[in-house]
Amino acid sequence: MAYNPDSTTERSGDFWMRHALEEIEGTYGDKVRTKGKSLFKFGKNLAVGTSLETVWSTGGHETYVTTNAIDTVSSSSASDTATVIKIEGHTVSGTGADAQFTFVVQSVTLNGQNKVVLATPLARVSRAYVYSGSLVGDVYVAEDDTLSGGVPTTQSKIHLEVNYATSGDSQSFKAATTFSNTDYFVVTGLMLSVGKKTSATVDFSFEVRGVGGIFLPKFQTSLATAGQNSIQLMAKPYFIIPKNADVRVEAIASTSNVEADAMFMGIICEV
Repeated sequence: MAYNPDSTTERSGDFWMRHALEEIEGTYGDKVRTKGKSLFKFGKNLAVGTSLETVWSTGGHETYVTTNAIDTVSSSSASDTATVIKIEGHTVSGTGADAQFTFVVQSVTLNGQNKVVLATPLARVSRAYVYSGSLVGDVYVAEDDTLSGGVPTTQSKIHLEVNYATSGDSQSFKAATTFSNTDYFVVTGLMLSVGKKTSATVDFSFEVRGVGGIFLPKFQTSLATAGQNSIQLMAKPYFIIPKNADVRVEAIASTSNVEADAMFMGIICEV
């Protein structure tokens, strides 16, 4: 990519961002520019155990779907009948290595413990939050499933939660996301921590999966309540996340019921 003195990125003097843009072109063949949009993606898991889990409030690992199968929203409280939830996610077209994701934002008005069908079914859902009104229960974004008191009965069909009744949260906490067919993500930093409620060591892994592939680690570390229980990594060179990729932070602990928190941040670039 030739030097452009009129480019905001060039004038910023950020060598590592210039390097990232050149790396994207050299590796993937796409000329990109910064989109003028930052991303801070954070999650928490209050009960990490001795098996690998994603750092998100649902626990365990998300079961990724290959079609637009995520299509319902419900609450565990019958009182949540006027609250509007904003949902961010992606639709998918194509399969395997040909899959392409498109970013979608939509709003839905809850109907208590009853299912509300999304106007646009999704293949990925990365964030949900209260847009207007207030919550009483916990909110579930899921594939169509039998409900028990508004809660999907099949754990693997849950793809996002807003845990107001459980934790007082008005938005989801999921250290995982997906990038569309037009977006690259330049990761500039990570923040990881272990809560003090349980004495433990936690191994963290920041992972990326391209379409048709498997999750591969970009960064790994261990933290302990008895020693260093948090870390802030400012990445140089920056991590490059290609378009149509899934990203997640996973954790495994030395004992059960350990709190783990994770955040990754960076700049979105567009083709």
